[in-house]
Amino acid sequence: MADERGRGAGQGAGARGGLRPTAAAATALALVLVSGTWMNTTVFPLFDPIFTYARDISVTFNAGALIALGYVAYRAPRLLAPGPFVAAAIGFQVVGAVGLAAGLALEGGALLTAGASLGAIGRAGAIVMAGLMLSRLEARGMAVAVCAAFTAQYLATSCAFAMPVGLGVTCFLAFPVIAAALARRATEEVLGPASRREAPSDLSVTRPASFLAPFSALFVCLFLFQVVFGFALRFDEVGGAPHESPLSWLPVLLVALWVCAGRRPFPADFLVQTSALAVIAGFLLSSEGTAAYAAGALLLLHAGNALFGMTSRLALASIAARNPLAAATTLAWGGGVSSLGSLVGAAAGVGANQAVGHSPGAAFAVSATLLLVFAAYVIFGLRGFTFSGVIEGIQPVGERDAAGSPAERLEERCGELAAAFGLTPREAEVFAMLARGRDRAYIEDALVVSRNTVKAHVKHIYAKLGIHSHQELIDLVEE
Repeated sequence: MADERGRGAGQGAGARGGLRPTAAAATALALVLVSGTWMNTTVFPLFDPIFTYARDISVTFNAGALIALGYVAYRAPRLLAPGPFVAAAIGFQVVGAVGLAAGLALEGGALLTAGASLGAIGRAGAIVMAGLMLSRLEARGMAVAVCAAFTAQYLATSCAFAMPVGLGVTCFLAFPVIAAALARRATEEVLGPASRREAPSDLSVTRPASFLAPFSALFVCLFLFQVVFGFALRFDEVGGAPHESPLSWLPVLLVALWVCAGRRPFPADFLVQTSALAVIAGFLLSSEGTAAYAAGALLLLHAGNALFGMTSRLALASIAARNPLAAATTLAWGGGVSSLGSLVGAAAGVGANQAVGHSPGAAFAVSATLLLVFAAYVIFGLRGFTFSGVIEGIQPVGERDAAGSPAERLEERCGELAAAFGLTPREAEVFAMLARGRDRAYIEDALVVSRNTVKAHVKHIYAKLGIHSHQELIDLVEE
């Protein structure tokens, strides 16, 4: 039977490395990233006059939903059947969008909070689905898709403040839904087999090298860098919106050109080191307390976070690709700890803003504390740590492992073809037996039907599948 991963998001065995699935994955990821940008620049500032804590509550729900998804995928993947999962992700977003829009129009704090929180739960599903779609690509396609998506986010950031508020809110609400729809096929291909296998929590007992530990250095890295992102969003904010310079995205554009134009490998470890230096320098400048230093600090903090964001997205997708059985867990936990980090950083940024008005020394204490924690982790916690090492350290789980036994894969393939060609339930039964090599006499006995009935079923099956022989049927199943 053909490699399941070969179908990817497109057609045929070469889909994973083709242009179309790469473009589709880049689009889905870009929609998620751009939605997040407009959330911070356009939507959240609208919350403040109504109920300012609605933004933090919704982010908390997003983080909680992602962590819960990761836990369920790790302990009970059977609960994440792809159909209901996709429906729930889109459904929560649609209901949340209605509630959020009504809350803004009626200036109702409770309605606004409820809508934003439900939408945040749905966006958690969209984030995971976009990551699953990315994980279906080959390494080169992943790098190109990530670079293209972050370039699109830069363009969205550059025009966000000039965009009409209504259009920004509409895009924020619609983009994750579109991303989820684009990633539906990839979600089915990954979550379908995983939901029918043993839980990763059980499999990791005998195959620990194939699973990323919940408190690995990678997840701690994600948390700390998102603390930086949250701090940069709220520190020195203007009217509830982050103060960001287009220059902070220049490193992202340079990396995109390096990878895409020169067809060079993605420099993951170099970017992590560079982003760490930018973050440390940003915290040093933020402690000075003057407007000029604050602008330079934010430039460095945003640049460092953008570089790390590119690297972490690629790392999570690469790990998910090496072990599809734990893909949802890896992507959901990565997103969850990132959201928690942004909450902590945002709280620190708000505290620093308040401290500036009362005591410059207090503002220095906030920045210095964050700098000390971050630098200590970089020096001690990341000793010997590399992103490439983490990725390569995950023992690959083959597609056959992820899909189950040969009998299970054959049954799944027959079910897919029966649905695709509109076979009736009885025709699907006969089709599955023919695919296993059973003859007409066996089918008569197994189904307790006459010879003529079996002949009629076979005739209808051949007509619907457009084939003329038993061998053609087997060839179709084994494609």
